Amino acid sequence: MLRFIRNMMDSRVHNHIELISIHVPKTAGTSFRDTLRDVYGAEHVRRLDIADNKLHLDQQPFDENVLPKKVKVVHGHMYYSLFQEKFQMDRRIPIVTWLRDPVERVISNYNYLSKRLAEELNEEEKGLNILAKMRRTLLEYARDEINRNRMSKFLDGIEPDALFFIGITDHYSEDLRDLARLLGWKDFAEHRHNITGTTSEGVDEVSKAEIRALNQLDEKLYQSACVLRHRRRKSAK
Repeated sequence: MLRFIRNMMDSRVHNHIELISIHVPKTAGTSFRDTLRDVYGAEHVRRLDIADNKLHLDQQPFDENVLPKKVKVVHGHMYYSLFQEKFQMDRRIPIVTWLRDPVERVISNYNYLSKRLAEELNEEEKGLNILAKMRRTLLEYARDEINRNRMSKFLDGIEPDALFFIGITDHYSEDLRDLARLLGWKDFAEHRHNITGTTSEGVDEVSKAEIRALNQLDEKLYQSACVLRHRRRKSAK
């Protein structure tokens, strides 16, 4: 037990993180990462992914509980609870994330994965004809438990109002300026990668309603984030 406590204390001392950025898939995370690199320096911003108790730093397996000294910012697909379990970070370190309307996020994620599948198979060049057999419909994808309430799963263990900042992707430019002000960034660039806006065009209302019903935890989380955003912007006036 004493050794465990010492390890916890050591990780708090030796991890010099200034900012933690939780990237929920399809919430402008790539754009935000590039801004972080501009502000803090590319060498100080590292990609950290944690899922299924497996950790990758810059897409390479990482088994330590102390990050390299030069790391100031970690950004990636990390589940909050697993991150805290692994690193025992000081809870005063700002944690930021971006959220999106749950229906739009699910549809965007589905479209992205379908596109990636088509690119990987490259059927026309390889003379294959298996894409139609492998591809699931949007609703089949959305009904799978692993694809439901993903925003809530990433933030499990921390309440929305305990986060330093939650940006809403529909207001990306405006919210990025708010975050820059709160963190005291004197200069920053806004990058825009794969920000497509509304992705649900062409999806019927019945399907949208089912997707929303399948993601009630995310809907509640998103609405809470919108309320917090409204309060933040009101107090800044």
